[in-house]
Amino acid sequence: MVPTASARTATRASARTAARIVTRIPARAAVRLAAAGLSLTLGLGVVGPATAAAPSGPSAYRVTGVDTSHHNHADGKGGETARIDWRKVAASQSFAFLKATQNTRTKDGWFARDWRRVSATSLARAPYHFFDPRGASDGLAQAEHFLRTVRAAGYTGKRAGELPPVLDVEKVPGPKRKGGKREEVCPRNLRSGQLGAFLRRVEKEFGVKPIVYTRASFVKDCMRNDGRVFAGYPLWLARYAGNATTTPKEPAAVPGAGAKWTFWQHTEHGKVAGVRTAVDKDVFSGTAARLRKMAHR
Repeated sequence: MVPTASARTATRASARTAARIVTRIPARAAVRLAAAGLSLTLGLGVVGPATAAAPSGPSAYRVTGVDTSHHNHADGKGGETARIDWRKVAASQSFAFLKATQNTRTKDGWFARDWRRVSATSLARAPYHFFDPRGASDGLAQAEHFLRTVRAAGYTGKRAGELPPVLDVEKVPGPKRKGGKREEVCPRNLRSGQLGAFLRRVEKEFGVKPIVYTRASFVKDCMRNDGRVFAGYPLWLARYAGNATTTPKEPAAVPGAGAKWTFWQHTEHGKVAGVRTAVDKDVFSGTAARLRKMAHR
């Protein structure tokens, strides 16, 4: 409908009046209105509730979890003797990933005990392998080491509560520098073909596609920006905040993988009842019902 000339004149007059009203509101009053969650609707002179901003960051996701290794058993005395109280963890979290193995020989010293205890809780859970190639063709050997270790602990990939197994692909500690610090570097012998060999062997063993943990920056720096080997696998991606006062942004897409993240590791400095140390915290992109289905429940 086309407005009449008189209507247009009245509208312009109302707009001028509203503008004069707004300009007369002191800045301090405007701040107080904003702090109270109120806003002024221009042209109508109505004060009402301000529109709430959409949630962002990890807090937008309700299904949360942790991932742990022997480091989370630090006792504050230089040792790793502190237990994790998995029942307390289960009271506030929905899932947990536990480190089982690394390279072709290393086993996490707490994995078997933690796996037994976490399996007695409501937590959905999965073991993970830290991919640490010592040669250009040991992907299959790493897979066999992982399979032997998790099978011995009782993981089948099919029991109620068991999530798919995980392959962790990230930078590794480099040589010690002055002061004893180690810089993280790309694995020297990393080959996409060996990652594929690991994933196929583990999938064949358990009949389910493994989850892949990595981050977009790793694929860019260490895999020539080509993550096609991860295509078709659920992704668990890491991305942290730039500092303690900012909210972390969702993980960037992995080039070539062709999928959004399923799990997001958003901090390594989390606090969770039952774990004495700082702990990695994660969120799941879906609902609690979807996680239960993924964990055979």
